[in-house]
Amino acid sequence: MPTRGDQLLIIPASGPDVLILLPGFMIAAASYTVLAQAVAGSGSTVIVPQLYRRGLGALTGRVPVATEAAAAADLVRSVAADRPGARIHLGGHSRGGQAAWRAAGQLRDDDRPASVVLLDPVDGQGRRPSGPTATAQEAAFTVPALIVGAGVGGRCAPEGINHRQFARATPAARHMLVPGLGHADLLDGRGRDLGRRLCGGGPDPDAARSAIAALIGAWITAVATATPLPTVPGATLLR
Repeated sequence: MPTRGDQLLIIPASGPDVLILLPGFMIAAASYTVLAQAVAGSGSTVIVPQLYRRGLGALTGRVPVATEAAAAADLVRSVAADRPGARIHLGGHSRGGQAAWRAAGQLRDDDRPASVVLLDPVDGQGRRPSGPTATAQEAAFTVPALIVGAGVGGRCAPEGINHRQFARATPAARHMLVPGLGHADLLDGRGRDLGRRLCGGGPDPDAARSAIAALIGAWITAVATATPLPTVPGATLLR
């Protein structure tokens, strides 16, 4: 049965693949429900965990992204132990993308995750990051990676610390762009409404979110079958 809440969202599926998706900074797990349901429809269980308490402490910087990354690495190990034989993919949106990127480096000796999926990731520290931190050096992991950028830019994912910086630091990654996607368009409910006010958004957020879900599903299948990533409508190949 699905589990939904601000702290944890689980949408089960029958296939062997599991996507752990780290939410953006201060974004409730439940805001990813529609996206997770669409990905689960392609056969992958989706887990969206909130690995820190959303509140004043997080807002004032008392929960650094490195802490979230360490918790994410531990969660991957825990899910792997609970689900023998599962292929576990680690993803993240916005600051969650940075946390997933860092966690994947910590897991390189564990022979996991199966892949990394970064959705409009943002690097840097603090509420107004001025430059890259995690991606100041090249990626420490070698597993397949998908990096997806939002074509509708804005202040929430500025140049220099956005998806292009992650692509530069992960030379072997597949780098895609969804031209009509705004930074918060892949969310639903109040999370999307607030995110679009803060970050801007594209003209058809539902279509853009559908393209993201289709891209994730196609990517997980490509990794599982060791085949090339197919063309996905609404997504543009950058590399």
